[in-house]
Amino acid sequence: MSGDTTRVRALLSAHDPAAGVETVPERVIGEVAAGRADAPVTVVRAGRRLALRAGFGLALAGVAAGVVLGAGGGESPRSTGAEAAPWDGDLPARTGTDWVTYADWVAVVRATEDEEIPPTREEIERGYISRSAKLTVDRVLWSRPAAEGRAPVHFTVDAAGWTVEGTERKEFVRPGEPRLETGHTYIVALARGAEGSWGPIGDGAVLPYDGAVIGEGESGGERVTAAAVTAPEGSVERRVAGKDARALVELLEAADPDPAAAPFASLPPEERFARSGRK
Repeated sequence: MSGDTTRVRALLSAHDPAAGVETVPERVIGEVAAGRADAPVTVVRAGRRLALRAGFGLALAGVAAGVVLGAGGGESPRSTGAEAAPWDGDLPARTGTDWVTYADWVAVVRATEDEEIPPTREEIERGYISRSAKLTVDRVLWSRPAAEGRAPVHFTVDAAGWTVEGTERKEFVRPGEPRLETGHTYIVALARGAEGSWGPIGDGAVLPYDGAVIGEGESGGERVTAAAVTAPEGSVERRVAGKDARALVELLEAADPDPAAAPFASLPPEERFARSGRK
């Protein structure tokens, strides 16, 4: 933990600025360590973690406390009975191949609750306040054949919070990435990490879905429309923007897993990626 403040200048990077924020307080972050520009940095205490990567930005890390399993298939919910450590959720998540390779489930979820996570003194000095968001699964759309168990009924993730400069607080947002605001609906490609916690698999794994239309709803802290989707060409969101969940299911059913990761389908997603040899 002692190296956190010097490992990355990543809270707001030049590649990934927060809307409405022109500069980043020097006290918020340290310099990127030489050769470690892609190293993950924990900016919130264990169990309430927000993972950041220089040049990549926010990755939603699942918080496993209170995870309940059982959505889908008409089966009864059951508790995991244990608190698991969060995982970084920083896997490839843009294409259909990414989703079917690393996601265990793809589900329609509602953001039902959120709360500010009381900052420690160290977090206050960094100028960042975290936030958690509770997601309730309404419907499971797709599951990976090798996925074990059942999709969660609800799960909690560390969501984008706020940057603080003096007495001024601003929402931390990333264009094209939802903040997970209460009252909105999303489609999420989620997986369970090696330690048992749930979360979106990476950037591009959360799609606005208000009104049962992909690309409509909240993204970047603003209400967006499918006609204005700016996701990259070939991405899941770009290919199904303006359509309903059936189009997404058809896309996933037609996609093939990454052949480099396919032999490791029984392993947790982060191990699947590591063993695939992909960079």
